[in-house]
Amino acid sequence: MCYQLLLCGVILLPLSLMADAPLPALSLTQILAYAYLSVVGALLAYSLWFRGIARLSPVAVSSLCLLSPINAVILGWIVLDQSLRGMSLAGLLIVLAIVIIVQKNMRSQV
Repeated sequence: MCYQLLLCGVILLPLSLMADAPLPALSLTQILAYAYLSVVGALLAYSLWFRGIARLSPVAVSSLCLLSPINAVILGWIVLDQSLRGMSLAGLLIVLAIVIIVQKNMRSQV
């Protein structure tokens, strides 16, 4: 599964080298940050995602996908002090309620 990311990167490498200007020299901090994002943000995250979807039902997986934008909104509210009111808040609460209802219905069917 994670080999797909590597294969796509290898395929896109020649095109990116031809289309973009060469990268400036990277510092050790930048290299370590990129390695962290590659390992934790891609390799580990995708491995856990594919492991999870292999064990869950399609209904559970599709409803859990709705939590990604909710996480982004909540993190923006907490970390970046973004405002959340009106229709945005109503939409967030509706989506969250739907996810909870679907998950409860999945438990009652098992």
